[in-house]
Amino acid sequence: MKKTKTKIKLQKIEIDSETSEPKIVKIEADYTQPKPASVQEKNPESLKKNQSSIGKQLVMTRILGIQEFNSNIDTRQKVFKHIVTAVFLVFVVGVLGFTFYRDFFAPEVGKKAMSLPELFKQLSDTWSYFVYALIALFMTYFLKGLKLSVICRSQTKKWHFKTCFETGIIGHYYNCVTPLAVGGQPFEIYHLSKHGVHGGVAASMPIIAFFFYQFAFVALGITSLVLMNTNALSVQEAFLAELPAFNVLAAIGLVLCLTMPALVLTFAIFPRLAATLVRLFTKLGGKLRFLKNPKKTEYKTLKTVVHNSYCIKKFATNPLALVSTILISVAETLALCSIAYFTLKLFGYDNPDAHGFLEWLQIMQLSVILYSAISFIPTPGNSGAADLSFYLLFTIGVSFAGLSFTAMVLWRILSYYSFIIIGFLFTTFTRKTDHKIDFLGIADLEK
Repeated sequence: MKKTKTKIKLQKIEIDSETSEPKIVKIEADYTQPKPASVQEKNPESLKKNQSSIGKQLVMTRILGIQEFNSNIDTRQKVFKHIVTAVFLVFVVGVLGFTFYRDFFAPEVGKKAMSLPELFKQLSDTWSYFVYALIALFMTYFLKGLKLSVICRSQTKKWHFKTCFETGIIGHYYNCVTPLAVGGQPFEIYHLSKHGVHGGVAASMPIIAFFFYQFAFVALGITSLVLMNTNALSVQEAFLAELPAFNVLAAIGLVLCLTMPALVLTFAIFPRLAATLVRLFTKLGGKLRFLKNPKKTEYKTLKTVVHNSYCIKKFATNPLALVSTILISVAETLALCSIAYFTLKLFGYDNPDAHGFLEWLQIMQLSVILYSAISFIPTPGNSGAADLSFYLLFTIGVSFAGLSFTAMVLWRILSYYSFIIIGFLFTTFTRKTDHKIDFLGIADLEK
């Protein structure tokens, strides 16, 4: 066996400690791998293919300051991962089983089963709402791409709409497959940097987009809670009976969603105060044993806050782009929530006291409260909690047994699983056409 040395050329994104300006840094490292001489001579490209494993597995490498991933995972970590996965699957299957049984075999008083002819009649009368739900799904993608494009235009004088639209698809995909929807930004940065948007602009755009999306979501959440608790939109009394539990959960979710934007704004205005708050909370987390390394957490948090604050302050110098981004973020949230409304209407949801725009507003406020209440659930796509919450909240107003469960399943497919399916197909296609470079920022291996 012979050992062959190759040069691995990598890239990572770093934040300059003095200017807070993100930059792409090239890294070269020696890699030694035993290889039979016969194979090495006959097939010199095999080492590159075996190492990159493109299309088979993702090799985590240094990006955004994360250390190189060690493939030799500790056995205890594997066991823990399997346990968490098993618990997650049992929880989701249990929720689906519970809602299925309750809706089909133990329906609420006053609900009767719908025969197949009645179901076909219902769908033939309301099929257009399915088309509207698909349009709402498309608008979610379109508005995110437009938002990124507006941010790009304000910083580079170019729209790059195609690249921004594709970036939105990638961001939605990775947000859906990671807990708490926080996994998409590194992939968005990489896609932008590989398709014409370079350096600090590529690193700042997803941060600005996320910041204003959170801002818009929290603003809509607070507004919805106020409207719901005062019943300003005259929702049905049955909805108000579910309000106390959702009130508490939604308030917790909104506070957590507001934490990072509030810290960034505080740092932009009162940097010393923000740094003191971070220091106090990390020290408290260390004493309570929530944090293993308080000093390291403090450094990473301050580094993130400084960079985000720099990006937001620079972007805020363009008032037109700032207002446009906020309004588009509001529209993006409403487009996502509209999927629930059109799905419910497809399966016969009806409020006899409200029609048209007022009925849409009622479902919008309920949907925003629902998303707020499940936003902190640490499962991919808030799975389980989202299904159960939708069923419990929107079983009201659907007249026939079985349709609440069916509406919930279709809503999850359109508002969550479709992002995974579309994102997977898109990333698979781009991986094959993008010179065999994966989307983690790892360049092709070169000898």
